[in-house]
Amino acid sequence: MRIGFLITARMKSTRLAKKLTLEINGRQIIRWMIDRLKQCPSIDDIIICTSTNQQDNILVEIASEEGIKVFRGSEEDVIQRLYEASKYYNVEYALNITADCPLVSLEYIDITIDKYKQTNADLIRSLELPHGFFLYGLKVEAMQKVCEIKKGTNTEVWGKYFTDTALFNVLDIEIPDDLKRPDYRLTLDYPDDYEFFKRIYTHFGQYTYKKSIYEIIGFIDEHPEIVQINKHCKQLYKERFDQQNNIQV
Repeated sequence: MRIGFLITARMKSTRLAKKLTLEINGRQIIRWMIDRLKQCPSIDDIIICTSTNQQDNILVEIASEEGIKVFRGSEEDVIQRLYEASKYYNVEYALNITADCPLVSLEYIDITIDKYKQTNADLIRSLELPHGFFLYGLKVEAMQKVCEIKKGTNTEVWGKYFTDTALFNVLDIEIPDDLKRPDYRLTLDYPDDYEFFKRIYTHFGQYTYKKSIYEIIGFIDEHPEIVQINKHCKQLYKERFDQQNNIQV
């Protein structure tokens, strides 16, 4: 089974301009994410899934320099872009999260793959992990079905096509209590998120991308003041997410 990690990535952010190419410790955020994913032997392909917009050319250049793949598709129809990328590169099972999450959990990549082999679920989620660690497992045939039934083309938030149509088998992985931190936010949307990440990467240094989620959570637990840096961003993100979270079928 050929497994691809599809990184949803665009350069369009207005809340934190050019956030994916911001640097920490002399290296761009998206390159730190690629470094991390390269540590996972279960992944056959790392694919930046971006758009045909000229502003995203830089992501194509980064993919080439880092020796990974890239796919360019629709600007707004994200699920269509992910599906087409999977088909183009003959991916049989897809893992996905946005490029805002450079410390996505390597541990739960393997757990997600194992759960898929056990259940054949259409969508597998690990949402009770702190935001920035969790990821999605997507059956390629299920993405195809969503593309067939959807009427809209703005699918930046595509989860409800799986959860609200009663057409798909959705599996939520049970997360142990010692990993649940609902107030921890390890995703990059706002300037304060950037400051939060600087603290993490400053502490762990050049090997931050190799650190387990247990090590990262342990450090944050010991320094609760770090959580306060971007804690308020959670509500800002939720309000924006709720506005986008609708489907047309």
